[in-house]
Amino acid sequence: MKSKSELKAVFSIALRDGLVLRYKSLPSAAFVAREFNFRIDGVEPISQESARRWIRGLAIPEFDKLLVLRSWLDLDLNAIGMPSIESIEAKDIQYKKELLDDQNDFVKTAQSIKLSLKKLMEEVEILEIKLNAKN
Repeated sequence: MKSKSELKAVFSIALRDGLVLRYKSLPSAAFVAREFNFRIDGVEPISQESARRWIRGLAIPEFDKLLVLRSWLDLDLNAIGMPSIESIEAKDIQYKKELLDDQNDFVKTAQSIKLSLKKLMEEVEILEIKLNAKN
């Protein structure tokens, strides 16, 4: 597993290579930010400073932004040590399944508590009736 600084450096190289392949020279950070922001859908836009930090290897974009870069510049995220989309999707599916299982367990527990409370309330009502009958 690569360190965070190694990952930043490898990502920066891949990003610069992708930009040069697409535009025949390394464009400015302002250009990268503008072009990136044209391609987003449901992803927060980036600033020129963010683009500059990516290009210089000072930062790595968040996953949703990596997907935009992957599609725009045809970056191979696996080659730069990023997890594959498939593995992330598999983890997401597993997480959602576990969350659903937890929710189902919660609903079953809540239903059991509700039934117990209902029985308890019935018993309280019976006791109240008996107490009122004695008085």
